Amino acid sequence: MRDQFELGTTVPHDEPCFQMGENDFSKFSKIEARALINQIIRIIGNPPDRTGLKIISCPHDFGTYYDVAVIYDDDSEESQEWMLKAESGIPCNWDKEAILELKEQGYPVTRLLSNQF
Repeated sequence: MRDQFELGTTVPHDEPCFQMGENDFSKFSKIEARALINQIIRIIGNPPDRTGLKIISCPHDFGTYYDVAVIYDDDSEESQEWMLKAESGIPCNWDKEAILELKEQGYPVTRLLSNQF
């Protein structure tokens, strides 16, 4: 059966994220999430069948925020293992490719701690 595990972030562990209420929060939060998804896949490899990462919206009293979730098949050991790798594969900082992706999408890279590239 397909299941979902929320990673609880749209950015690497040591990077700042856009906060609800900031200008263009929705736009930039989704850009962050897409870049994180791509970076996690670079780190751990492509997901097996019936497995992947997606951006989810999470309604809250103060508005909607976004998260990255792993969609996986809990009947598949391979899928479950990939989900666990994705959970533990959240990087500490953006890599060079992610920073380039963020820049191309118009993300304000002056916010990034990893802006050394």
